[in-house]
Amino acid sequence: MKTNESIPPNMRVEALEKQHDFFCYLVPVASFPVPAMERDSYVNALSRLEDSLVKIHGGSRETLLQVWKLHHDGASKQVSKNGAAWMPVLGMGIWPHQPPPLLWSKEEFENLVPGEIPRPPVFMVFRLKGQRLDNVLPLMGGRGALIQLGIQGDPEEFYRRCELHFRNFITEPLHSAYPFFFPLIDVGTLPSLELELTERILGTVTFYLRESPENGGVFILSRLSLKGCFENLGWQVVHHERVA
Repeated sequence: MKTNESIPPNMRVEALEKQHDFFCYLVPVASFPVPAMERDSYVNALSRLEDSLVKIHGGSRETLLQVWKLHHDGASKQVSKNGAAWMPVLGMGIWPHQPPPLLWSKEEFENLVPGEIPRPPVFMVFRLKGQRLDNVLPLMGGRGALIQLGIQGDPEEFYRRCELHFRNFITEPLHSAYPFFFPLIDVGTLPSLELELTERILGTVTFYLRESPENGGVFILSRLSLKGCFENLGWQVVHHERVA
């Protein structure tokens, strides 16, 4: 197996079971945020991977940030500092395999345990619409907030498809005010969905990469097998069947 000094020694890939028409992978990460002394290696490795994904799949790339993860290491300050270049637009992230997001109830407020972090009433995401996004990964990678996806054709068509589905999915009237809706995907999402629904919301997506603290790593979906890609990067690939 090839090695590369820019790849952290523990950088390996779990090749999971194929999910519908997507090859599925997880790059385990010990913790998010990634410790400062390891972040440069992590960001460099992830940057090389994303460049390879774009080269393999073609199309355009979308970059989003998971807002509820921006409390780590001053991440929100970086968004504010780079707002003019990144042009973040606030939208709503939705887990397609979970019930529609709900506002906090009176009972939840009354039963909240001191020191316990309450569930987010809504999972907000920033869509970065700026033309100068080269520094997003160096500044934000490793915080557990980053999402990248490749799209074939017009990215706006992807968001239109999501809107057609999720506006009928949500139940809280206040949530309908968001300008766009975005599917949040983890290891257990697609196995819980019918193929038709997966294609309805991800039909133009060629790859989907998300820093997923819920799964303990970087979760990746790809229309194409990435075995050769990971081998070229010098990463260790292990086959592993996970229970969602």
